[in-house]
Amino acid sequence: MHRYIFKSLEDARNADMIICNTVQELESSTISALQEKKPFYALGPVFPNGFTNNTTPTKSNLWMESDTTEWLNAKPKGSVMYISFGSLAKSSRQDILEMAHGLLLSRVSFIWVVRPDITWSLESNLLPERFEHDVKDRGLVVSWCNQIDVISHRAIGGFLTHCGWNSVLESSWCKVPMLCFPIFTDQFTNRKLVVREWKVGFDLSSGRILKRQEIAQKLDCFITEANQLRINLDKTRKKLEDALSENGSSGRNYKQLICDINSKIQQKKQE
Repeated sequence: MHRYIFKSLEDARNADMIICNTVQELESSTISALQEKKPFYALGPVFPNGFTNNTTPTKSNLWMESDTTEWLNAKPKGSVMYISFGSLAKSSRQDILEMAHGLLLSRVSFIWVVRPDITWSLESNLLPERFEHDVKDRGLVVSWCNQIDVISHRAIGGFLTHCGWNSVLESSWCKVPMLCFPIFTDQFTNRKLVVREWKVGFDLSSGRILKRQEIAQKLDCFITEANQLRINLDKTRKKLEDALSENGSSGRNYKQLICDINSKIQQKKQE
């Protein structure tokens, strides 16, 4: 993964221009710094078809999805924590065990996505014995689900996330506060934006090592203490909406990109 990222950064240095799934108003200082080095166009947020107009989004993966709708429909508004570490990031087996025991100690209702390949371990039984039985009245464990369907449901009150960029943008659009547990690469930078700059999330752990008691405490407090985060999420969502509007920054950047591409093509023809 690190070799892949390094190669991508090397390739970016040789690019004529860079397109990014972000929003000018959300990362203005960083984007300005990048634009001093190369033509850089913030064209986000880029979402699956149908996401922003409440129609069914296009299926974007080949994994079998669990339908969580009926389970969520039976839960009160804003009472459920959604837990997912995305489709790529891998946690240690110890982190998964601590998370499971933290959920057992807590009182919160949850949906937890536990992919078969969520750890580097080859063991198939990652969760404590009788875990699903012990949480059956308030917890649902699935191997995969439609994340957009879940976080846009009225019952969801928070998202325990690895801070992958797609998850951050989707959660911000749905105005779901985030509890952050970054695992690798850009996720630590994304967590900084979520927690310190936009103030739409909290850190899950005070350190890098997960501890079950701290997890339980954070989960139990999160749903009730996230009201300020929701106020800030209103502002963040507004910036995303404005960027996508007819005269928004992403639309203007897109038009500028087309003009610059045409100019570049003409320049190359003349060389």
